[in-house]
Amino acid sequence: MKQQFGLFHIMVALCSITLLFATGCASTGNSTMSQPLSVKLSQFKSATVEVKSAMPKAPEKLDEFMEQLESRIITKLREQKAFEKIYSQAETDSHSDLRITVIITKMRDIDNFDRVMWGALAGQAKTDATVEFREQTTGKLIGSGEIEGKSSNGSVLAGTTSEAVDRVADEV
Repeated sequence: MKQQFGLFHIMVALCSITLLFATGCASTGNSTMSQPLSVKLSQFKSATVEVKSAMPKAPEKLDEFMEQLESRIITKLREQKAFEKIYSQAETDSHSDLRITVIITKMRDIDNFDRVMWGALAGQAKTDATVEFREQTTGKLIGSGEIEGKSSNGSVLAGTTSEAVDRVADEV
């Protein structure tokens, strides 16, 4: 009987550890307008999306995350048919009416290795950004806000910085 009781405790401990490494909370994103839009965005026919960083010490894959963020924002705006034309910053011949600038201000990088090694104990990847909306011709700021994207916190297949970057794009 004592041997079965010890085996039961070992099984409970193993199940608890597995749950700790394999479960977590869902990814989230939220935004706050620090300067509400002074005009309706629907009045603009075209927009240019620019992503840049204001981080003093950037993670190793920052350029990759910035490309992912720009691409995802452009895709979402096209899906929503928000503007007739949407350009990336790289398209220098764009003559858009609106510039949407996303400035990454903070990033907690959790890569696949961290997630597999530590599971839920690795914590959440997080990306903070500021978004600015400017009239392209005058450069006048017509609105700005703060965005936070967090990854899910625990499955081995999710919860990386890529997921946090996607939540930022969803909020723009």
